[in-house]
Amino acid sequence: MSEIGDTDLRIEFVFDGNLILKGIINRIYAPMIVEEIKFRLPFEGRAALIRGDMKITLGISKGNAKPTYDVKRADIAYQPLGDSLDIYLSDKRTFSQVNIIGRITSDETEIDALTQVRRGSSVTVRLAE
Repeated sequence: MSEIGDTDLRIEFVFDGNLILKGIINRIYAPMIVEEIKFRLPFEGRAALIRGDMKITLGISKGNAKPTYDVKRADIAYQPLGDSLDIYLSDKRTFSQVNIIGRITSDETEIDALTQVRRGSSVTVRLAE
């Protein structure tokens, strides 16, 4: 996902404390899930760092599209089990299937800053400016 194409959607995650992460989600990976997220933009959720994953409550109740257990650092995925949008801080194998829908494009130090976000903090997901 290095180039921006017609199926890419640029988004921003704005966390309490002025941490802003930029990312790209792509309709090709999970069209129904990405379209539902796009339809709801901007939306506010709650953030929680759990087992090295930043989870953001979503509330769309979708199933799996192209599920996998293997994720990489900076992947953005939808997790049906927790109905959350997850940002991964390391390469790992997840405990339940997820649908990778994009990547964080911000630099590594901003991704590392996610460890400082307090559990239950507010996060706004919006189209990138």
